[in-house]
Amino acid sequence: MELHTIDDLLGALLAKNPDQPRDEPEIASSIGAQLLHMELPSMPVSLNRRIRDIVSRTSPQRVCEIGSGIGHLSSWLLDLWDRTEPPEHFHLVEEGGKFGVILTRLVRRYDAESWAHVTVGNFEELSAANSSWHAAHATIEESARTESPLLHTPFNLIIVNVGWDGLAKTIRIAMENLEPGGLILTAEPEVPVADVGEIPESGPETIEQSRVSEFNEWVSLINELNESHSIGFVPLFNGTLVGFIQS
Repeated sequence: MELHTIDDLLGALLAKNPDQPRDEPEIASSIGAQLLHMELPSMPVSLNRRIRDIVSRTSPQRVCEIGSGIGHLSSWLLDLWDRTEPPEHFHLVEEGGKFGVILTRLVRRYDAESWAHVTVGNFEELSAANSSWHAAHATIEESARTESPLLHTPFNLIIVNVGWDGLAKTIRIAMENLEPGGLILTAEPEVPVADVGEIPESGPETIEQSRVSEFNEWVSLINELNESHSIGFVPLFNGTLVGFIQS
């Protein structure tokens, strides 16, 4: 019998799903055009499509997207679950309150209010509050609880969609909310190429210096997690998708 390593399994998980349509869903395409008009960043279509493929293959039941923005990637996932069985819980976490209103409309458009939850706030603060909630309700059976947690943790899948700023820190916090064997997906940050000079040990940094500092944090994170986690890199058009499997 052929034996497969965890790296083999991760590679299979990150592969494309030929059974899924390749065209961008209509709603996702409209949101992408809106992003261009608003001059807002987003994951490229190739990464959104591949994440959708991975979700279709793994069928996670508790999913969290950190940094949902106005719902570009979210709409790819909602389109998938509109055609297939949805998860038990899908949390769209977004720090910007004005985007929360847009995300709520998106969820309603897919008639997904019973299982898709728009959660506005900073993920680190939400995570801490969620841990406190679980500690306070640890002795209460789930059927007897009169309120729900902020986040339905531990998650099977977390998608970190925050761009370069705070990426490594967010992944570390996401790890604390992931079940053993769970998967984290994110886009690899671009390598800074500008000459930024010496980065100050304290005091304000320029945007270019901040990008270098954040990229160094990313490299440190990869080196650290290489010792304890399986990490996969998938080069795609306009970006690289990175997957972490929680040990």
